Amino acid sequence: MKKLLSIFLSLTIILSTAAVFSVSASAASKTGKKYVSYKTVNKTIKKQGVLILKGKIQYPVLKSKSSAAKKVNKKIKNNVKKFADNIISMAKNDYSANGVTNFTRTGWHYEYKVTAKLTYNANGKYSYRISYYGYTMGAHGYEQVAGYTYKKSNGKKLSNAKTTKYSGSELKKKIVDKMEKTINSEPSKYYTTALEGIKNLDVNKFNIWLKGKYVYVHFNPYEIASYAAGPTEVKIKL
Repeated sequence: MKKLLSIFLSLTIILSTAAVFSVSASAASKTGKKYVSYKTVNKTIKKQGVLILKGKIQYPVLKSKSSAAKKVNKKIKNNVKKFADNIISMAKNDYSANGVTNFTRTGWHYEYKVTAKLTYNANGKYSYRISYYGYTMGAHGYEQVAGYTYKKSNGKKLSNAKTTKYSGSELKKKIVDKMEKTINSEPSKYYTTALEGIKNLDVNKFNIWLKGKYVYVHFNPYEIASYAAGPTEVKIKL
C-alpha cells in the first residue's frame, strides 16, 4: 500500500474549477461525440505464461484544431500515461528482482485503470474528471479521483480562486458550509478533525471540476475519512 500511495503523492495535481453562469442544452452537448473522441490503450505483460500486469487507460481528445486544444490534449494524455508508466515500471522491477515468484498466486499481478472524461466545454473552459486506479500487490487497490480545468483560449490550467464568479474566500465558504452539513449529517463516518482540516485548506487545494450547472468537490479516501468509508463528493450550484 505504501508503494501505491507514493505514486498518488508523487502526482502534482493542481485542481481547478470555473464558474457556470448558465448552461444551455447546446452547451451541455459540447462534451459529446461532435466535440471529443476517446482513445483507449490496453496493455498486458506476461512472463513465462504468468500474468505480470494488465492495464487500461482511456482519455479524451478534443476535436478542436486550436493550439490551445492541442496543448490540453497533450497535458491530459501525459497525465494518464505518467500514472500508468509508474505502475508498469514497478511491475517490471518486481519481475526482474523476483521472477514469477510473486505472481503465481491467483489474482496477484500489477494493475492500473485510468479513465479521463471531458465533463465541461463552455464559457471559455474545458473541465475534466480523471479516475486513477492502481493495484501494486498489496492488500487492496486504491482509487483516486482528480479534477482539472483549463482555459480554452491558451490551454493554461486554471486555479480555483480565479475561475468562478466568486472570490476565493467566497468559494471556500461555500465549500466549508456544504461540507459542514455533510459531516454533521453522519459524523461517525468522518475523522474528528475532518472539518477543521477543510477549514484550514487553501481554496486552490480543493479537488474540483465542472459539470453542467455545478462545481463538484471530491475528497478521496484517507483525506477526511478512512478507506473503508470511501470517498465523499458534493456539488455546489453556481
